Amino acid sequence: MNLKPKIDRQKSCKLPSTPTLISGDCTITGKIKSAHAIRIEGTLLGDIEEAGNVIISQSGLINGDIEAKSLIVFGHVHGNITALDSIEIKNSATVIGRLNATKLSVERGAVYDGNIAIGQVSIGSV
Repeated sequence: MNLKPKIDRQKSCKLPSTPTLISGDCTITGKIKSAHAIRIEGTLLGDIEEAGNVIISQSGLINGDIEAKSLIVFGHVHGNITALDSIEIKNSATVIGRLNATKLSVERGAVYDGNIAIGQVSIGSV
């Protein structure tokens, strides 16, 4: 008699996962792909692809491109950003690169250098 429970791997892969946290004392070199939600408090030297909601905290630094459903930046990003929904650049943020999103919000005091494209966006499977 087999007592192992049957797991439907198709369904279990589609459930929302726990948010990913890159802590302030952590530096990652490489690519993050298909994460449901990410909060960067440390440093990422690489790209984020096909992500859900991404938050870059004040201590966060990304040197790479970002593809996400939505992005909120309190820290520093040096790279191109594509968001299916929205990009919010807060007053403590510095962003250098091309922005492509449906909605964009930039608070007074934020630093931005680059090109902006606002309109319909399509990326990966975000």
